[in-house]
Amino acid sequence: MFSIKTSQIFKHLLIVLLTLVFVSACDSQRAVKNRVINADTLIMLSDLQSVRLKTPDFSLYAAYRFTKSSDLLNVYIEGDGRSWVSRNQLSSDPTPINPVALRLAIIQSEQSKDDNIAWLARPCQYQANRVDFSCEPKYWSSHRFAQKVVDATNIAIDELMQKSGTSKVRLIGFSGGAAVAALVAAKRNDIDSLVTIAGNLDHQQVNDYHRVSSLIGSLNPKEVAMQLASIPQVHFVGVNDEVIPGVVADDFIKVQENNCAKKVLVLTTGHIDGWVDYWPSAVNRLEDSLSCSMYEFSISF
Repeated sequence: MFSIKTSQIFKHLLIVLLTLVFVSACDSQRAVKNRVINADTLIMLSDLQSVRLKTPDFSLYAAYRFTKSSDLLNVYIEGDGRSWVSRNQLSSDPTPINPVALRLAIIQSEQSKDDNIAWLARPCQYQANRVDFSCEPKYWSSHRFAQKVVDATNIAIDELMQKSGTSKVRLIGFSGGAAVAALVAAKRNDIDSLVTIAGNLDHQQVNDYHRVSSLIGSLNPKEVAMQLASIPQVHFVGVNDEVIPGVVADDFIKVQENNCAKKVLVLTTGHIDGWVDYWPSAVNRLEDSLSCSMYEFSISF
């Protein structure tokens, strides 16, 4: 009979094997159905369960694990996914090839059995059968942070909080999901804290840096930064991130003129690479990092 430790090791090996198979298929075919299978497999092998949350504008794919032992809900918001095929070619579907935020949510659910965990995909992701007829390409390009996107995310969070029986929410956003998390946080009065990972906290600054078109239909997190000044925040930045310059988090924090936000520069990560390996240790220290004290800048390995 397997011990608990042995079965966990077997489970992790199976996840790695299946992920390699599906990611390989995605890399060769770019098939949306393979990306959906990849996420479904990760969820199936975790203690999360999937659900589709319907809002007036979008149907959002989500997963959760509620314990009822905490009054706090940790909500991970996925990145932009495969929004572009190349610099000049928009993708036909934004479903991520590698759902980083989902992987990070699963890590926390495995390490912290008492935590309430939820993961939210972005609008139009995981729609292999095109069940959401409101999806238009603009919602993973120029309007990816539009008011409708923020409103749909807010409604989904309300439903998850009602299901979990929690009264406080911690938003954890990866890449473009960080932009959505910040914009959502500015609209709510039940935010416990905000965590961003390789976060796009100023899309105008990021797009200027890359010399690409502005997101003309999107709200900009930088413009609501002052409204977040009293909320404990940690912004993780990869030292090898070639997508989001580190100065974006610096400027986002500087605007707030308060002591509730800190930047953590992570030496072992890029924009996507390294976060899954880093997160097991980071999530254990997360609670201690979220406080309103003197501004801190730290370096992490």
